[in-house]
Amino acid sequence: MKAQNFIRNGILEQEIYDYFVERLKDVNFEDVEVQHLPTSTRILIYTTQPGMIIGEAGQTISRLTDEIRKKFGLANAQIDIQRIANDVLAPRIIAHNIARGLENRKNYRRLADFHMRRIMRNDKVLGAEIVFQGKFSGAKTHKDKFLQGYMKKSGDMAEKYVKKGYAMALPKMGSIGIKVNLFMKPKAETAVAPKEE
Repeated sequence: MKAQNFIRNGILEQEIYDYFVERLKDVNFEDVEVQHLPTSTRILIYTTQPGMIIGEAGQTISRLTDEIRKKFGLANAQIDIQRIANDVLAPRIIAHNIARGLENRKNYRRLADFHMRRIMRNDKVLGAEIVFQGKFSGAKTHKDKFLQGYMKKSGDMAEKYVKKGYAMALPKMGSIGIKVNLFMKPKAETAVAPKEE
């Protein structure tokens, strides 16, 4: 029974995450965490733009909460917004910003260099990797990788301390996937600001 609940909750969490990826595609959010409480389901959205999700007088977040309750049958669902203090430590947001830059016809090498310099100035980061794959010019797809510092690819250290983000850009030439990996110093502080009382 516990195994079935675990699988069911895992599927639900992925579906909720995918829903917010589509629903909040114009908002910089890093992650969605689903907490299954005894009397309710709490959904935490980590973002650098809490105002865009909350909306004027809380209208947007109320609408999102109603949609989640109806779409996933979660009568007691609650959405809580957590502000990210430092977007340099948020790989999904970095990938999303790069994707928007590509769609605005900015050079991918310049974008990679700009974001890499910002990332590596942070003393909590040991290494950073930005990978592009798609159609940059011509008919063929190709892959280009930018790496600075040290990057752990496998093992326990990689699972614990490598933060990953992905976004898709859709310029006129064709789709381009962007992966951003950050290798954090062990026991580095979280990028999420402490919740105000």
